[in-house]
Amino acid sequence: MTENKTAVPNNEGSFADLLNASMPATVRIKVGEVTEGKVISIGKENIFLDLGARAEGMLDREECMHQGQLTLREGDAVQVLVSAFREGIFHCTSRLRQASGSEGWQAKDSPARLLLREAFSKGLPVEGKVKSMQKGGFEILILGQKSFCPISQIEKNYCQSPEIHLDKTYTFQVMQYEEEGRNIVVGRKELLQGEEQERSQQRWQELEVGQVLDGTVTSVHDYGAFVDIGGVEGLLHVSEIAYQTTPNAQAALSVGQKLGVAVIKLDREAKKISLSLKALQADPWIAAAEKVAVGREFQGVILRLKTFGAFVELFPGVVGLLHVSQLGANRRISHPKEILAVGQTVNVRVLSVNLEQKTISLTMEEATVDYRDELAQLKKKQEEGLNSKDGTMAALLDSAIAGKGDSAD
Repeated sequence: MTENKTAVPNNEGSFADLLNASMPATVRIKVGEVTEGKVISIGKENIFLDLGARAEGMLDREECMHQGQLTLREGDAVQVLVSAFREGIFHCTSRLRQASGSEGWQAKDSPARLLLREAFSKGLPVEGKVKSMQKGGFEILILGQKSFCPISQIEKNYCQSPEIHLDKTYTFQVMQYEEEGRNIVVGRKELLQGEEQERSQQRWQELEVGQVLDGTVTSVHDYGAFVDIGGVEGLLHVSEIAYQTTPNAQAALSVGQKLGVAVIKLDREAKKISLSLKALQADPWIAAAEKVAVGREFQGVILRLKTFGAFVELFPGVVGLLHVSQLGANRRISHPKEILAVGQTVNVRVLSVNLEQKTISLTMEEATVDYRDELAQLKKKQEEGLNSKDGTMAALLDSAIAGKGDSAD
């Protein structure tokens, strides 16, 4: 007996065909062309459009405002120029309606040139792609229209590596529009400077003394380094790099280095900012409080020589003064350099210390031995063993302690 089998049709292919048939034919939307979009939603900053052909567009809400009122509603159709494609969405503009003086563009008008002409007359920014390098600059493609950007206008400062800009998309300012759009010159320099000024103003409003910020070293000099802290630069003086003496900033910092800094002074009128690395480090004088005491001896390194004496570093960041009068007994000198040199290691003793004022006085003279305590102990022992009489050891000790001499008549 033959079993009848009913074939099950493969509906996957037919379903896909039906789905594709239900969708409109795909139409390729190109940057630089004029098309019509339908408003599908309105946000706080942008209006989103259905451009057909399974494409979504976005329009700046400000373009559709008139006397404080929005001129579009959901479901309205609007004619737009596709100006860019980023992150899966077409960026559009409707400014050309205003530029042409009508509700639409005439066929003889080039949408790209019309937009560029309006951008030139009104100072509106435009988006373009760097296509190639030319003599003295770059070829920039804006909405399919060729333009030229001088190399001096591609960056805020001097352009050292022009090749890094190839195939990059930037915002440009139309600087020149001549010969009905056949001679268009664009640039970025003024836009970048304007953006920098805005960031600077915003940053100044946020700055406060005591803030700790991330920064990048932009230049290094003997006296210190300038550090970018987010749109503004502050000076990190060489004395604020570390507690220990730093001969010059180049010895500790390099251009491009990332570091954390503290704001220690602001002068908003003069636009000056003082920064510190030292403020974020442990104060070595706190540890020195447990080590430095009157009479203690140390080995130190001569840091600087002055007429009045020498500065000696006992520990990194802890420096004492060795006065010219304390360089050793029986020495008569007019300047410490006669017997000392920078970098020399010397043995010194602490004469006095003031931790609050962070000052230490040092000497190289030998300590004077004071035998009075020992003599007093010896006298006590003598008194315990002998009667007090003139001419006894006790009497002699009395005379010695009092400094009256060491013999009697």
